Amino acid sequence: MRYVMSRQRLHTARFIVIATALITGLLSPVPCPVAHAEELKIGYVNLAKIFDGYERTKASEAALEKQGKLKEDELEGRMAELKKLRQNLELLGDEAREAKSREIEEKAEELQRFRNATARDLGRERDRTARDILKAIQDGVDSYAKANGFTLVLDSRSLLYATPAQDVTDGVLKLLNGPAAAKPKP
Repeated sequence: MRYVMSRQRLHTARFIVIATALITGLLSPVPCPVAHAEELKIGYVNLAKIFDGYERTKASEAALEKQGKLKEDELEGRMAELKKLRQNLELLGDEAREAKSREIEEKAEELQRFRNATARDLGRERDRTARDILKAIQDGVDSYAKANGFTLVLDSRSLLYATPAQDVTDGVLKLLNGPAAAKPKP
């Protein structure tokens, strides 16, 4: 029994010594290797705000809207033509009505193909310009980070918490919309 008690005491004493050493080591002001490393400067950006506030985005959206309006006007013209053909159909005789009916069907199919092609083309153009704009934004973030000594710049959507002082969105947006960046790439 005496052997068991001394073994328990030994075990307890070891535990206390190890725990004390760990706590002392963690709380001691001894410099650690990380303290001598390069200072970590972290910032974050709100990419959605940059995308919406970027002048190139606004110009691209205006151009796409103009292009869409032109296609919409053309579509309305074709629809009016089709409607007129349908109205004239009632005034024709049986044989002429059958021939016009086939012409109307072909025009309706052509109208649908035009509508689908227009939507597809505008969607592709929107995607292409969005990719180009996001690439320019990424380049702008890189330039801003390098110029201001940031080690890391994150997107605010991936953050759970950050202080507003670390938000560099406005600085990046100012860089992107500056005089040298005012000319959009074709």
